[in-house]
Amino acid sequence: MGIRKIEDEIDLKEAMRKRAGELRIKELQAKASTDNITKDRLRELAKKHGVILALTPELKDEVKALREKYNIPSSKIITEQIREHDVLDTKSRIDTEKLGMLAYQRVLMHKEETGGIMPISEVFELISTGILKNNVEIKDLTKAMKLLKKKSVIEDIRELETGVIMIHFFPIQYTSDQVKIIELAREKGFLSLEDACLKLDWSQDRALRALKSLENTGVAKFTDSLLKGKQWAFPSI
Repeated sequence: MGIRKIEDEIDLKEAMRKRAGELRIKELQAKASTDNITKDRLRELAKKHGVILALTPELKDEVKALREKYNIPSSKIITEQIREHDVLDTKSRIDTEKLGMLAYQRVLMHKEETGGIMPISEVFELISTGILKNNVEIKDLTKAMKLLKKKSVIEDIRELETGVIMIHFFPIQYTSDQVKIIELAREKGFLSLEDACLKLDWSQDRALRALKSLENTGVAKFTDSLLKGKQWAFPSI
């Protein structure tokens, strides 16, 4: 084995180790966020995302009031925190519904970062941790997402022209213009207003409407700097 190949393998192992550490940190942060749910956080989730975490009896009255105030359906009320060991039975068989809810809860904790719209590959990274690592496959997650869609827990599952499957965990009003912006942004992960107008042959008003709409829903993040000018980053794609 050559020196170069050995160095490449060492770099790959180090990158994999670092990625595993990052995912574990996200997992612990998500767990802490769910375990330490407060009334303020409960109201924020209900108002911004149309979801209620009814995990503790102490918040029963608050849950009832929020459900009535925001007209939240029963499918969007989470009564159980799902953990990795809940997904596998004693024979390492996968509970499809619980796998889906594990993904849903972890995405919920990161919605401010992702906008709640993610490629299924990134959702898989969120759930493929701990005892689920090497015990769950992308096909299992796909099946779980389809079940959640059938039960009206998640909003939609869409396949882009590129073949990428996007999971829409929360309601969002999508137009064809928004889809085109996302397709274009996939090239670099960010997009400027000028690039959108040039590549799509749109007016500035049309492109800005689509970009602002995606920004308002959390899918895109606006940045403005002297070096790069006005850009929209798309962390979830």
